[in-house]
Amino acid sequence: MPVAPIIYVRHAMAIPTESVHPTAWHLDDRGRDDAQRLADRLEVAPGIGTLVTSTEPKATETAAAIGARWQAVPIEDDRLREVGRPWIGPGYRAVAHRYLRGELPEDWEAHREVAARMSDAVSDAVASAAGQPVVVVSHGLALAVHLGDRLGDGFDRQSFWSGLAFPDAWVLDASGMLHRSSASADAP
Repeated sequence: MPVAPIIYVRHAMAIPTESVHPTAWHLDDRGRDDAQRLADRLEVAPGIGTLVTSTEPKATETAAAIGARWQAVPIEDDRLREVGRPWIGPGYRAVAHRYLRGELPEDWEAHREVAARMSDAVSDAVASAAGQPVVVVSHGLALAVHLGDRLGDGFDRQSFWSGLAFPDAWVLDASGMLHRSSASADAP
């Protein structure tokens, strides 16, 4: 029996709100429109077997657009949340790159913990999909860590994370090939 693809989606762009932790940020009208465009172009024919999403609002709102378009009920899974980290602000990208190179900045979630929880969530989604495509809506750093763990040392976590759009979709096919979906914001 052929293995259905796993489509990894990074959420649409959220509105940064001062005094609100990034885990509580929401999409604005533009973010919702971007999520809808991605949903309309998603490569999941004939349909989605399982749609799972991080519990963070920017992810659940992106998943809601996908679910509405493909008649799939999003299942929230806290294991798909973004990497635990204490702050976002000046210097964040440089620290995130250090993290993706394997360093563990103070108060950041350990790589092995992120990889294990993401892997468990994806495995559970695949098991419940009955051979149909699985869509996983998550976050840039968490996806980079998970895919690096899943695809091995040849996977460049930093380049993947740096190249992600808001929103973005990547397909992991049965042969283990990861490729950007034509649904992605940067797709022609």
